[in-house]
Amino acid sequence: MNAWDPDADLEDGQELVRLADGAESLLSKYDDFLRGNHDSIPLSELEPHIQSTELTADLATLEEELRAIESDTTPETAQADPESAAVVHRHVDLTRAEASDSGIWSAFSMLYYPWFVDHRWAFNSVSAMKEKFWTQAKALDGKASTFERAWWIAELTCEENEDGSVDYEPTRRALSKRRFSLLVFDTPMARYEPAVRALLEVLYDEPEDDGEDGELAGQEIIGETVKRFRKSGSIFPYEGQRRSDLEETLRDIRSEVEKSTEANES
Repeated sequence: MNAWDPDADLEDGQELVRLADGAESLLSKYDDFLRGNHDSIPLSELEPHIQSTELTADLATLEEELRAIESDTTPETAQADPESAAVVHRHVDLTRAEASDSGIWSAFSMLYYPWFVDHRWAFNSVSAMKEKFWTQAKALDGKASTFERAWWIAELTCEENEDGSVDYEPTRRALSKRRFSLLVFDTPMARYEPAVRALLEVLYDEPEDDGEDGELAGQEIIGETVKRFRKSGSIFPYEGQRRSDLEETLRDIRSEVEKSTEANES
């Protein structure tokens, strides 16, 4: 007996299930699922792959907030990414070891919220859409499924306040520009948290005046700074370096990039 009932409403504190290896083949066999027909995979073929866990999450509230995000954002764009990452992380309280089980996130994509995956991504091909429902490599290698990628980006960027609450503003900043998220989170570098946080700190410009919003640097500055930073990592590996040291290195790199950009424009 599995803990997932396709006809039941999602609940607060509902037990999570995971999808075992082999369920991925159903996405190819019933590729209408990838085009939005989420009833196309027979339950009789899904059930053997559904496994119970001892984990729980507030799936009811998460669904409500994802529905609100869906209604407030443009389909098939990255507009939903900042807020969806925050709400997934907020309502799915897992340790990093637990969250490393991609089977859990496959269940989020294929069983709980396939409609949200369709909202976020345009169907371009079977192979490309499969990656949005089923992690094809390690998390944050650019081929992580939709909910796995969202949770981990939030995990690596959010900050805990002194009162124990969690601040997701850094997460929203990190996902406010697609170029930053692609260059930082779709590479192995993303798995080294101090580097991620250092990049976000140095490439985010605080507002000069009260009442104004800060923003990430321009696309060219982001691209060239990250490129040079990654190259420097091959000489002085990030692992073992403190965040403060990485920030110092990045400030020097960004300064050089800006000087070079200004010289090219003059």
